[in-house]
Amino acid sequence: MKPVKIRIVSTVKDEKGKEQPTEQFCLGRMTEKNGKQYVFYEESAVTGLEGTRTTLKWEAERIIILRNGTLEHRQEFCQGLVDKSLYQTPYIKIPLETATKYLNTYFRKGVWHLEIEYTLSHGGQPYGDMKILIDIEEDT
Repeated sequence: MKPVKIRIVSTVKDEKGKEQPTEQFCLGRMTEKNGKQYVFYEESAVTGLEGTRTTLKWEAERIIILRNGTLEHRQEFCQGLVDKSLYQTPYIKIPLETATKYLNTYFRKGVWHLEIEYTLSHGGQPYGDMKILIDIEEDT
């Protein structure tokens, strides 16, 4: 496994169209297995997910985000897919639906770029339109 630097920009657009971006940087490890890429990193207190390990797993047309620890959640993205998942904390379990509108993964100039746009819903009610941009670069 090789060390990597990870930059994540998450943007939430609420029902009024107001965008709320957040940006985080972390360090992790990356490997490739059976044609799929994997990145592992520990969440920080800044995200509110301290004590959680996140795994990103992707191939050309599919991205899976797995979180294990103080939070348990599996989210799958594939253009046109509506993924039903359970967001589990020590205190509550929240059923979520993720409808992927756009997904793109590409490698350019030594950096992996993962782009996801989706609508997140809870109990059949839209929470908001989400956008995640992830850049992964080897930490030399």
